[in-house]
Formats: sequence, structure tokens, C-alpha cells
Amino acid sequence: IGAQMRGAICGMVAPGNPKEAARLAWLDGEVSHFNNGIIGEIFNAMLVSLAYVEKDARTMLEQCINMIPKTSEYYSVAKFALDMAKQEDDWEKAWRHCEKKLEKYNWIHAYPNAAAEVLALWFGNGSFDETAYLISMAGQDVDCNAAQILTAAGIMNPQGIRNEWTDPIGDELKTYLRRYRSISIRDLARRTAAVAV
Repeated sequence: IGAQMRGAICGMVAPGNPKEAARLAWLDGEVSHFNNGIIGEIFNAMLVSLAYVEKDARTMLEQCINMIPKTSEYYSVAKFALDMAKQEDDWEKAWRHCEKKLEKYNWIHAYPNAAAEVLALWFGNGSFDETAYLISMAGQDVDCNAAQILTAAGIMNPQGIRNEWTDPIGDELKTYLRRYRSISIRDLARRTAAVAV
């Protein structure tokens, strides 16, 4: 999941342009991963990119899955999770099918985390709170998964992010990149938007 957890930023700098988001994700992903590991980053990059132009979470998810190479193992995992989401009326039932199919993979492998993302987006259906709840309940690499799909959910419906999520964070981001310092989250958002293509 090391590359998969980095996809959101590629989508943020290519809003509404999933092809460019995928290209950027490929460039970043190949530094540390190969094959389906890179596709995981591409998947999340395209989700976030599409969130700028598609306001229905389920439509966005289906569009994104259909952009994954059909011959890839990653596609088969994402498609299976989507099929289970459509088949079952309850996320836990759908998740049990995915857990069974993917039981040979550990909790930080891209595949079970991709399945968790698909189910949380499908059953969250555009609700930031419900999507956060579902991705947390699925377990796996929760912080990485939540960062990716809640970015997409927040972009699709920023009004759906309640103050209970944002107030504790405030506007300060403490970073150790190069040296310890604090930066404004709003300023970082403006700088990110400024480099968007």
C-alpha cells in the first residue's frame, strides 16, 4: 500500500483530469513499487481527480474502476469488491466476501485495502461521516485508506465535513520535512491548488 497511500495528491493537482492524475501517480509510484502496486496509486489518484467533476460517489467509483487495466489483478480485486457491494445490501456482508477472497494477503497489501476503499465509498454513498465510519470499521491500513477516500469524499461534498472533524485540527500542520516547522493548512491548500494543471 506504500504507493497506493500517495495517490490523492496526484488527483488534487489534476482536478477533473484522471488521465493526468494517473500519469503523475505512475511517475511517483514507480520510484518504490511495480505493477499492481503502481496501479493502486493510480486508482486513488483517479478517484480524487474525478471527485472534482463527479458528485455521485457510486458513479465516480464505477468510472474509476472502469479505467483500471482490465487485464490487471488489481482490476479483478476492485471489480470483485464492487460486485459484492452491488450484490449485498449490507457492507459487512460484502466485506466478508472480500475478506474471504483476499485472506492470503496481509493488512498492508494493496488488495484488501482497495476492497475496503471500494466498499466504504459505495456504502458511504457521498456521506463523509458514513464513509469515515465504514473505512475505519473495515480495518486494514485505516489511516492510509481514510486519507485517500475521505479526500475524494470531501472534494465531492465539502459542506458534508462537519466542524467536529476540522476544529480539532485547526489550521496548523507540523512537518519534519527538511526541518521541524509549522505551516498553515490553508496556505498549503492554496499552494497545492496553484500547481494544479
